[in-house]
Amino acid sequence: MSDFVAIINHSHKANELERAMASLFDNLISQHLDSELQDLFDYGAPWQGSRTVVERFTKLDGLVVLRRDDGGLSDKIMSIIYANWSALASERGLGFLQFVLDMLYPQQNEIVRLWHSKRFAAQYPNYLKETQSNDVFLTSRIRIKLDAQVDITELSELTPILTRLVPWQIVPEIAISFNTQTSGLGVALAGQRFHVGNFSPF
Repeated sequence: MSDFVAIINHSHKANELERAMASLFDNLISQHLDSELQDLFDYGAPWQGSRTVVERFTKLDGLVVLRRDDGGLSDKIMSIIYANWSALASERGLGFLQFVLDMLYPQQNEIVRLWHSKRFAAQYPNYLKETQSNDVFLTSRIRIKLDAQVDITELSELTPILTRLVPWQIVPEIAISFNTQTSGLGVALAGQRFHVGNFSPF
């Protein structure tokens, strides 16, 4: 917290009138303008500022929707995310997306690059797969896989922002994944299913 009246308080007062004016100025700043001036002071490094400053700047960059209403932890998370957002600038990429996902959904997320069948290249992107092999080629698409325990309502609100965190040439899709396994009479079946959410207005 900056002391905005330090200069006045540490300056020489020649008489009672100057001491009274200095005291009046000190009280005015401390009681009515201190928080507002502190917020303005923090504009130079907004991720270190108050909740008001962080929210104001994350709104400008379209990140405010990442905020959660769970108290002080949310404020700390948003400050860290915005600090990294500001520091990376034009170097933001899948690394920053992974960072944000780890902050919001620790151990509940995975980013997977998608491959497409060479044989059906003319029907791109209908034959995407997650594993590399000799008969596929790497695409510019990724799948953001989230655990089935993730709040779907919250995810629908976050999806537009998550898709903005990737480089322009990357096409993301959001997927809720869950494993299914059944067994009986010595025969077992295991698989993985995805529920893909596409919230693009187009």
